[in-house]
Amino acid sequence: MLDALAAERLKLTRHKATWFLVWLYPVLFLVAYLIAIAVAAAHGGGPSKPPGAADWISQTAIIWKLPDQTIGRLLIGAYVAVAIAGEYGWNTWKLVIPHRSRTSLLLAKVALIVLLFLAAFLLTAGISLLFTWIEGAVRGRAVPTGVTASAILDAHGRAALAGLAPFLFTLASVGLAAILTRSTIAALVIGVVVAIVEKLFVQLGPYLSPYAPSLVWGLYHALPGYHLVNLASWVTEGAPHRTPFPDGSIVALDWTTSLAVAGAWTAALGAAAFAAFRRQDIN
Repeated sequence: MLDALAAERLKLTRHKATWFLVWLYPVLFLVAYLIAIAVAAAHGGGPSKPPGAADWISQTAIIWKLPDQTIGRLLIGAYVAVAIAGEYGWNTWKLVIPHRSRTSLLLAKVALIVLLFLAAFLLTAGISLLFTWIEGAVRGRAVPTGVTASAILDAHGRAALAGLAPFLFTLASVGLAAILTRSTIAALVIGVVVAIVEKLFVQLGPYLSPYAPSLVWGLYHALPGYHLVNLASWVTEGAPHRTPFPDGSIVALDWTTSLAVAGAWTAALGAAAFAAFRRQDIN
């Protein structure tokens, strides 16, 4: 397993997709902060009202919220599609599968994808913290009262936890699509469709319910979309995501229900990906 992980690290860290779709985040944040600091220095700071502690900390934790956004899931899905479906075009699996367990190969691939994104997000969060402080210093602002190490860790931890379920669901769904289609483009298209339709159904489901009340109500509870949003709401707000329906009913589930449903979907898609890969003819 360690050998497989080392091989994946050597392969993926050198791939240009890793630079464009993983290290993209710290690079973009660094450039954005450098521009902001240059502008602040050129204008000599300013008397604008400084942000409060909560806003200051929230600004530094933006990167952790990316997996919960549609654009974030599309970017993550794009990398998963390249990393997994790309193997069929590179023909590397064909060479190593006779000598290694398929399960360990795919597990190493998934583990490295997770570790790469974790490293990129941690680096980006560190850049955000450092340069938010530097930008404030250039503008002549002190760090707001209430910004403490414990407050920063709490906010960043909650934001990271809120993005974990969408990240894992995207990894499982796009990974399965990549294995079944063996095509980077097809897997990416499927990932885009799933992410957009899922978000749209969460928002538009109540408006569709008058046409098929029982069906829409059942799908709203059974599909993962609402549950991913609800888990994030529980983590960040400590309360359920409330969705009112035209008939007066409200969907506001407890976090355990949403964790069970979202976890079941993610586990099922992941298990299907491993099962399909083990039975696949890669000759």
